[in-house]
Amino acid sequence: MFEKYLMNQKSKITHYYAGRLFLAFLSVAVFKPSQAGWLEPVEPLRMAPLIELIDTKGDIYRLSTMAGKVVLVNFWATWCPPCIEEMPSLVRLSNSIDQSRFAILAVNVQEKQRRVQQFATQLGLVFPVLLDTSRQVGDAWDITVFPSSFLVDAEGRIRFKAIGPVQWDSDEVVAVVEKLLAEQDARSP
Repeated sequence: MFEKYLMNQKSKITHYYAGRLFLAFLSVAVFKPSQAGWLEPVEPLRMAPLIELIDTKGDIYRLSTMAGKVVLVNFWATWCPPCIEEMPSLVRLSNSIDQSRFAILAVNVQEKQRRVQQFATQLGLVFPVLLDTSRQVGDAWDITVFPSSFLVDAEGRIRFKAIGPVQWDSDEVVAVVEKLLAEQDARSP
């Protein structure tokens, strides 16, 4: 009787992981990083939900303290192949734009700090990696797909969103970021 139970449990576990593997394969096959095809304007404009999270080093980050900067908020997970695939382009974008005017916040959703830190180190991430272990922030931003990203202007409004992976250092995306930075400069005294 116990052996039959174990066989049944083993079968369930095998099917579970086979399903996860299939979904991972499907996400890589279907979602290739875009040249900006997934980056779209948000209408009507709305204020970005609050973010107050710790990063992998224990420092607190608040979106509200970044007023005056254009901020790219990227929601991701270590188990998400398209998330990992787009990270190098986020690093290149971060390195190419003045950090006094632009910031990237990579918000990891519902994973343990140690695992996230290992991935951040392996990927060479140069921007804050925040931990949303309770999914409270992800829920406030209505995150249902990974990766999901938002460009927030210097006034704290969500201006663009990307559902799925994006080639963040493409000419099209850089032009959108530069447009938001130019708007910021025009408003500055």
